[in-house]
Amino acid sequence: MKANKKQKEVRININKINIAISEAIDKVCVESGYTISYAEINSALTDTLKSNLGFEIKEMWETKNKQ
Repeated sequence: MKANKKQKEVRININKINIAISEAIDKVCVESGYTISYAEINSALTDTLKSNLGFEIKEMWETKNKQ
């Protein structure tokens, strides 16, 4: 039962992040007069994912080396 509760919490957090990302993209598009391309949006998302992945790998490496 606890796994289901944790899965629900994770899904809620993921949905909140998805909504926040969509709202941020919409805001920037409006501010730019809708001149931003999908390539620019995807590039920004990819850069963010690479940065987050790098942080996650560093954190995993540090955790592993502490053990």
